[in-house]
Amino acid sequence: MKRYIGLYIFIFSFILFLTSFGIGYYLTSIRDGRNLAIENTEINGSEDLAILQEVERITPNTFIEIRIHYKKCNHTITKENEKDNNIVNMTEEEYREYLKENYPNVKLMKFSSRAILLEEERNHLCPNHYIIGEHEGKVAVFKIDDKGQKYLDRVFVDYPITLLKKIDQEKLKKGIVVDTEEELSDVLENFIS
Repeated sequence: MKRYIGLYIFIFSFILFLTSFGIGYYLTSIRDGRNLAIENTEINGSEDLAILQEVERITPNTFIEIRIHYKKCNHTITKENEKDNNIVNMTEEEYREYLKENYPNVKLMKFSSRAILLEEERNHLCPNHYIIGEHEGKVAVFKIDDKGQKYLDRVFVDYPITLLKKIDQEKLKKGIVVDTEEELSDVLENFIS
């Protein structure tokens, strides 16, 4: 009898454990059933119940990217837009209104609290171009600014255009548009060598 006492204690403990587990499970299921019935009654019986939805807002860490398409050269330049403290905490609708008032030619393509994508079209050359032309009778190189205006980059004072053929003079007066530094060097070599 003494050698089976451990077995009896184990069996008794196991039966006690199963019984307490069963009673706990039963009581929990009854309580959950009542709560579910109460929730269903509240949802079905109340018309004032609103579902709250978190609205995406611009944060100080929101990444803003703008893609600018230049129609005259058909190039697209992507750059990070400058941070503007006025737009922090705006919703998508508020930001659309802000763009409409301040930047009417910019379109909002994607909006989230992590990233915003904007697109814009401009009817001039992009700033990656050079224009070889004439300034005060000398061969000159112009660059393009963000607004499409050309500005003087450098003048070759030792090379007046009067030394060139008439056809080359006309080309320089109209302006020769080139895309890269390498192309600029090649074309300049024809005029200043």
